[in-house]
Amino acid sequence: MTRKLDTRMSRGDRARAAAYYRDFLPGMITYVLVVVLVGAVGHLDGTSPWRFAWALLPVVPTLLVVRAVVRHLRRVDEFARTQLLVAIGVGFAAAMTAAVGLGFLASAGAPFPAGTPSFGVLAAGMAAFGISAAVQNRR
Repeated sequence: MTRKLDTRMSRGDRARAAAYYRDFLPGMITYVLVVVLVGAVGHLDGTSPWRFAWALLPVVPTLLVVRAVVRHLRRVDEFARTQLLVAIGVGFAAAMTAAVGLGFLASAGAPFPAGTPSFGVLAAGMAAFGISAAVQNRR
């Protein structure tokens, strides 16, 4: 019987989750739209100095996502905060490991397509975060 009680979200947990999605989704949707826009009209492979501004444009909606995560961390209880921070730590460690590995491979002349090392770091960090969060939430 207790197991059923432990698996259901309380009204407060549902409210906190809804608030998180209200903060997170606009930033993530904006990020996707900006990345598509930059890819379509940014001319990142050109010679214009504006290509650097276009290249940094996706950072702006990323800051909205960071804001959403920080606000969520402040809203949740200590147990949920601990689980989330462990997952963030694992994701950070994976991203740093990928950064070192891909960086040295690039320095050695590995033939990466443009952007592969940086997006590889992002993918490693996010995948490790997601897996760690899933494992933390199953406990």
